[in-house]
Amino acid sequence: MKKLLDKELCVVTGAANGIARAIAERFLEEGADLIVGDYDVETAKKVYGGNPHVLDIVKLDATKIEDIEKLAEAVKKTGRKLKAVLPIVGNGPQNPIETITPEEFHLVMNLNVFSAFFTVQKLIPFMSDKSAIVLISSIAGFQGGKNAILYNAAKAAVRSMARSFTGELAEKGIRANAISPGPTETKAFTDFVHGDDQIREGVVSQIPIGHIGQPSEIASVALFLASDESTYVTGAEVITDGGFTNR
Repeated sequence: MKKLLDKELCVVTGAANGIARAIAERFLEEGADLIVGDYDVETAKKVYGGNPHVLDIVKLDATKIEDIEKLAEAVKKTGRKLKAVLPIVGNGPQNPIETITPEEFHLVMNLNVFSAFFTVQKLIPFMSDKSAIVLISSIAGFQGGKNAILYNAAKAAVRSMARSFTGELAEKGIRANAISPGPTETKAFTDFVHGDDQIREGVVSQIPIGHIGQPSEIASVALFLASDESTYVTGAEVITDGGFTNR
């Protein structure tokens, strides 16, 4: 049985840890060739070094255009067209409105919005009429949680970009979609619960499916959106939260 991404070239950023790592590993299982980028390049090398299907591991500060251009150069060197682009860099401090500094504002917007936009922009020349863009937004992009105004706004922008990329790139045959995860077992969630079982159980109690999401569950959705299993899906947001926002 043919694998869903057999011999297809994909780019995944933020691939050393968390959701992006789960996506990259799933794509490799499905036969993809990868170029991965991460600021934590040493961890990325430990994870992917020696894998013949990982064609390059790029040290990437996705808030710097020169680093994103290095990523594009790595793609150019392959002489191949991209099947999927997944810019999965994000995060930011959680602060009340009154305490946010201009530096924090720019950091959060750069980590989440700048990084996604310019990664896509610089890689468009290497996409074909069968390419897919998969962005990672968040349910925070439409929930408006306390002390997270910057992150919420940034993820709303990412969600909007999927639609806007669709409107402009559909004529090239390029699809763009966003995944909005809910609570997921990542370092960010671990930091949020601070090892407090009561906080964790409080979150779980609000999820109809009954468990915190696993990065592998987000990876399955990313695989669908990146592959030819979703050729008629574009401009969509796939809420992947176990029903958390449907309670």
